[in-house]
Amino acid sequence: MEDNARLMPTRGHHTAPKWDEEKVRELAQYFRELEYLFRDCRVNDDCQKKDYAVHYLTYDTGETWMSVKEYEGEFTPAATHDKPEPTARAYTYEEWKAEIFKLYPGSESKD
Repeated sequence: MEDNARLMPTRGHHTAPKWDEEKVRELAQYFRELEYLFRDCRVNDDCQKKDYAVHYLTYDTGETWMSVKEYEGEFTPAATHDKPEPTARAYTYEEWKAEIFKLYPGSESKD
């Protein structure tokens, strides 16, 4: 069987999803476009989805989205170590996306 999955577009490509932070009401549309591409390009991993969602943004907006704790997962200090250790579970793409909507009052996710 032939694999017909498309590749995700490069940043700046005319088919790449775009979002202008000044237009918060369009945030849900940005995520819908991304998720269409995820299905079409067979991107199923939550970490990859988060990375792609940030990839198409401006530098400053991307930095803000990556600073949300649900981006990487929460870290807690270990009782016997000085270094933090990851918790048992990572946050899902959907959990992270819900936190992103909270950053932009008026964006209200319709999903």
